[in-house]
Amino acid sequence: MKQTVYILHGWAIDEANEKKWQAFRELLQEQGIASKFLPIPGLTTKLDEVWTLDSYVSWLESQLPKNESVILLGHSFGGQISCQFAAQNPERMTKLILIDSAGMIDRSFKKVLKRSIFKTAAVLGKPVFKHEFFRNVLYKLAREQDYLKANETQRQTMANVINTEILDYLPQILCPTLIVWGEHDMTTPVKFAKQFKSLLQNSTLYIVKGARHSPQFTHQAETAAVIGAFLK
Repeated sequence: MKQTVYILHGWAIDEANEKKWQAFRELLQEQGIASKFLPIPGLTTKLDEVWTLDSYVSWLESQLPKNESVILLGHSFGGQISCQFAAQNPERMTKLILIDSAGMIDRSFKKVLKRSIFKTAAVLGKPVFKHEFFRNVLYKLAREQDYLKANETQRQTMANVINTEILDYLPQILCPTLIVWGEHDMTTPVKFAKQFKSLLQNSTLYIVKGARHSPQFTHQAETAAVIGAFLK
């Protein structure tokens, strides 16, 4: 009996997230790999309250079949959720696939500035974001379009997530793990791929040459083939 790969997408506030994955999922299907796309609350579907990473892990638990081991595929933020779930539920995991995963805090000046902007804006809330001038200033400083589009609940949730590191949880992940990473990823640089590889004891790292943060969209055939080989 073939198992289904459960896909968790990255941080993109877009109701069309599932559609963007369609072509890639079709390539997996051609290899006999079934997949199910999980619309993440606050991004693809509505979110009425501020969440933390733990909230997302609890949500993921509710989306998966009970008493069955699973295969998770997480891109960016989806990888962060997947890692936390896999560490806390090792008995539930068959395999884990990470594509340019988030979850490690980048302590470079630009990234520290971005997190500071997010935290400050989340505290200030509506008085700042109802003025277009301040919204544009924050966007230019943070270089984050999704943050500009976000409502107050989404902004506070995003601030919670990007300030939560999963570094200490990675050694607790025991299942075979495939790490796929874009060579020129500027969002989560390759240095983090190597750190994931060193901390995940049963992992394989594959670098997609010429790709950036989303090789499943820009280098679909190559990424699908690597995942197919890993799952077979």
